[in-house]
Amino acid sequence: MAAQPARPDIRRPSAFPGFASLAWIVAAAGLGLVSIALVLNIQDHGGTVPPTSTFAAAGIAISVVAVVTVALAAHAAGTTWRAAIALGGGFAAIAVAKFGMGPTALYQANRAHPIEDVGGLTSGGMVVLIAIIVGVLYLAAIWLLAVVFRPAQPPDGPSGKFVVGLIALAVAATIATSIFVSTAASQYVTFAMTGLEASGIALALFVAAGLVGVAFRATAVRAKALGQASMYITVLWVAIAFLLVFQVLWIVFLLAIVAIWPFKSVTPK
Repeated sequence: MAAQPARPDIRRPSAFPGFASLAWIVAAAGLGLVSIALVLNIQDHGGTVPPTSTFAAAGIAISVVAVVTVALAAHAAGTTWRAAIALGGGFAAIAVAKFGMGPTALYQANRAHPIEDVGGLTSGGMVVLIAIIVGVLYLAAIWLLAVVFRPAQPPDGPSGKFVVGLIALAVAATIATSIFVSTAASQYVTFAMTGLEASGIALALFVAAGLVGVAFRATAVRAKALGQASMYITVLWVAIAFLLVFQVLWIVFLLAIVAIWPFKSVTPK
């Protein structure tokens, strides 16, 4: 049976997240800021490097915020509780890697390997540079999972070409900034992949990818059953919004850390 043509008199459902989902996204930002402030206030500010407990506490706190707010926002977007909880769990795993293990690996490696600062960036500038490039890689990974499990082809589903563009952009930016600005981003990725915490980070990100994949698959099944491909896109936008929120929270957290314990860096001659 041939597919029915789209009727111009029927408005397609909006894929933009509704008020309830947006409210939980805003709540995540607020709760995340409060959690970071509490962690920084109760931790010891002495020593030449930040204590590992600071990063562990931040990872745990943000992961709790993530699993609750992401799950509630995703469910408000129309997906099942199973998918919503899986998505929340995925972001909790990301938070553990992002706020706990990643910065620990960076500071431990930075003791022996100063960052090459070609452009004379401050430690705060390096944090922002790392966040932008790593954030693009996270976005590419989430979009790729969304493409794998999409319930419909573009334009009703996410396009795979976007993933290729994001990865190319991240690689080009990493190479260009390493040559002309700072090796902060490339060294951060290298330290995370080869340092003492590498296996823990890999496991956390593997769990995160698995849970996010489960969430997208379950959402795709529900979207097909209801005949609402737009719901799948809505959940994808919710995931991307939370990724942006946690990237900003990471920048705030690391800016506060480097204000007390700046990175060791050298300027090549």
